[in-house]
Amino acid sequence: MAEQTGPVGRVFRAGFHALSALRGARAFHPNGLLLKGELHALRRDDLALPVEPVEVTVRMSKGAGLPGRTPDALGLAVRIPAADGDPWDLTLTTSAGRVLPRPARGWTHGRYSSLLPYRANGELLWLSARAETPRHAEASLDALRRLVKEGPVTFLVESVRANGHRKPCATLTLYEVDEDAPRPAFDPMLNAPPGWEPRPRWLTGLRERAYEGSREGR
Repeated sequence: MAEQTGPVGRVFRAGFHALSALRGARAFHPNGLLLKGELHALRRDDLALPVEPVEVTVRMSKGAGLPGRTPDALGLAVRIPAADGDPWDLTLTTSAGRVLPRPARGWTHGRYSSLLPYRANGELLWLSARAETPRHAEASLDALRRLVKEGPVTFLVESVRANGHRKPCATLTLYEVDEDAPRPAFDPMLNAPPGWEPRPRWLTGLRERAYEGSREGR
């Protein structure tokens, strides 16, 4: 992968390092809210999720860090505990289709996507989520905080194939704002599900250099 990224990867790493250092926070998705949630597997043929419902750590965030209720590419990051002690990190962004990020005007509007696919079981798969809770909240962290305090917020997590076919994987229910918890560094490159390889390799290499620069800059 180092050969594939080369000087371009070093530029990515330096650029994200500088942006993160300037902000004193993540280069992207600098402003977010940490939440407690529960993940309940509906099927395990695509993604070998824990059999029993598990407590998960979730961060919802604004991609560019735009103020107030300004529409932004909204993020949904989930850390799933695994039996062997190594967590999985799933990071999704509001999107147009599967691969293009799109600003959203509210936390429960539209779909979230992994944007880049994984190679799993010999095929390309994306992960997607959409809200099943009918309540809505504009794209501000204060509105998100109020939404969760009013009652649980549920998302349906799906796997999506290259032909667009969707399969439900799990429900994700957010039930509490977790203001005082340690802030985990979500990293879908380092903490991918077992047997799931982020693709394409050249782009995931650049993405990992960006994550490295952002971590170091903070």
